Amino acid sequence: MNAPVDGPVVPIGYALRGRFKLLEVIGEGGLSTVYRAVDEIGVQAREPSPEVAVKVVRPHPTLRDELIELLHREARLLRDLVHPHLVRIYDSDYDGKYHFLVMELLQGRSLAVILRERQGRPLSPDVSFRIIRSVGSGLVHMHRLGIVHGDLKPGNVFMTAEGDVKILDFGAALMPDHAPQQNETNAAVSLPDGVGLVTPAYASPEMLAGEPCAEADDVYALSVLAYLALTGHHPFLGRAADQALKEGLKPATPATLSAAQWRVLAAGLALSHCERIQTVGEFVEQLSRPTLSYRLFGR
Repeated sequence: MNAPVDGPVVPIGYALRGRFKLLEVIGEGGLSTVYRAVDEIGVQAREPSPEVAVKVVRPHPTLRDELIELLHREARLLRDLVHPHLVRIYDSDYDGKYHFLVMELLQGRSLAVILRERQGRPLSPDVSFRIIRSVGSGLVHMHRLGIVHGDLKPGNVFMTAEGDVKILDFGAALMPDHAPQQNETNAAVSLPDGVGLVTPAYASPEMLAGEPCAEADDVYALSVLAYLALTGHHPFLGRAADQALKEGLKPATPATLSAAQWRVLAAGLALSHCERIQTVGEFVEQLSRPTLSYRLFGR
């Protein structure tokens, strides 16, 4: 077994806690590295699928404690959150040096990769609506338990080889009434622990302003994601919501939507909180209708 060394990545072949042997890097971000790993106890128990994904906090000179807290909070919030469209989180642990999260290993590609490969070409309406309904179903389940995702974006939506849709990366997940705060050192929004996590291009104006999180924040992010899938482009040219509001940007109508459906999507993208649909369930249900819903006009 290789001993762990200082640096941003744990050595391949090292077994965390003597159990999770790291096989390869499958994802990297500024805050963590994700590995494909084999659970040695699972091998001994002759489990049919002993491989897992392991997310390890990357060493950071100033945010070490905050990142560790965030990782273990993610596990506490979500290890009992079982749903077909949420990646399963099993546990978090510490092996003397490395703090890590153990979760379901998925085979496939993120929506971000799929959209990037399409180079601005939209997904088909059938595929787009399957993604919208699947992601919406996972978010509704989270919201029923009082949890807002807070950082929904194409990179956090995964399409498995079997055709399933899974929401990933709950590091920014917040309970309502927890307000993010503006991080003056970069364009991202930071959580109360000071870790910049929320992606500006997908964050609602309220999140960018540091207001308490709410379901409507996930409605906005899902609406941006839906627009991307249906058109191949960001509704506000990649601008953050506050900048789009300042510039008076208006998204173009997707050609694949009826007038009724566009009214719903536009209501999800509303930069004013009071004009936006407030729940994911309502947004998905109305967007799936080919004709106008009286509920949208009954506000």
